[in-house]
Amino acid sequence: MLERRHAIIIIRNDKGEYLQYFDERWNSYLFLNCKIKNEFDTKSIENEVYLKLNMRLKKIEYKMDRIHVKFSESDKINKEYHHYFYVVEVENLSSIADKKEFKINKTNFKWYFYDEFLQDERIQKVNSDIIEFIKEI
Repeated sequence: MLERRHAIIIIRNDKGEYLQYFDERWNSYLFLNCKIKNEFDTKSIENEVYLKLNMRLKKIEYKMDRIHVKFSESDKINKEYHHYFYVVEVENLSSIADKKEFKINKTNFKWYFYDEFLQDERIQKVNSDIIEFIKEI
């Protein structure tokens, strides 16, 4: 099975909420993410954050990685993923930190407390594995 390497980009505000964006293909809110070559491919993460949020990275910290198989809602098959988890700080976070929901470049964003992930049926269906991994961080 072909391994897919993805960075999971974790951005938190001062209230402890996690930033999510709405992904049309998955029909769900997800963590920012991008394909990467390996654990050290921070340039791809920097580019993704700038592309989605128009913000530059202030700090990036690798936390862990996990390999697992999960059903791809968009492709309707099982895929093997190698997820690399990064906690990221961005410049000018205060410009979006207090808005529960907002839009940048036609993309909808929303802040979630961890418990809100557990209560959202759609997130649980498509992303419960990632939510569980986040608990380890």
